[in-house]
Amino acid sequence: MPGTPMSVAYDADRWIHIPLDYAGTPWADAGEWSGWLADEATRGRPDAEALREAVAAEVLAIALFPAAHVSLRFWHYPSDGAPTGFVDLFVQARDDDGAEPADLLPDPGFTVVPPVVEPVAAAAMPTAVRRLSIQATLPAPDAEPVLVPKAEWIGAADGWVVYAVSTDFDVNQLESRLADGDALFAAVDPAELAIR
Repeated sequence: MPGTPMSVAYDADRWIHIPLDYAGTPWADAGEWSGWLADEATRGRPDAEALREAVAAEVLAIALFPAAHVSLRFWHYPSDGAPTGFVDLFVQARDDDGAEPADLLPDPGFTVVPPVVEPVAAAAMPTAVRRLSIQATLPAPDAEPVLVPKAEWIGAADGWVVYAVSTDFDVNQLESRLADGDALFAAVDPAELAIR
């Protein structure tokens, strides 16, 4: 189930919103929705039949990825390029205690280089940052470490904290969606939640 319910004025030429709950939608479940989306995304293309199965499989995997406390999920599928991965947005109420957003970021775990934390522009959140890191994880106790590049955004305003995260096994894929991720994050307006 999604976390705090809300909407974001996202760029539909850059992102596809992934439903996390199908109640009240035309689709019974993620499988039905992914088939519909694959039809829409491949309609009119000469390679539609071959491409449809791959699109349906990828978007179904994203839709079924664990989503505890996730408010919104978006698949980066730019109209002028190839899909690159997804971003999860988390929105939670939090009393303003003067903490800087960077101090609210979760522990980065083991990183192969020091994380880079930079300010990011978000009109509705006067203080916001983006952290880029490369984590090293062990997929199994006897396996070689796997590098996982990660981008995180966090900002606070009006008694709410907004956190977004996107990971990838390919640093180039992650990098290719950073600018669009900045814009998506900046589109979140906690004031919308204050009036609910």
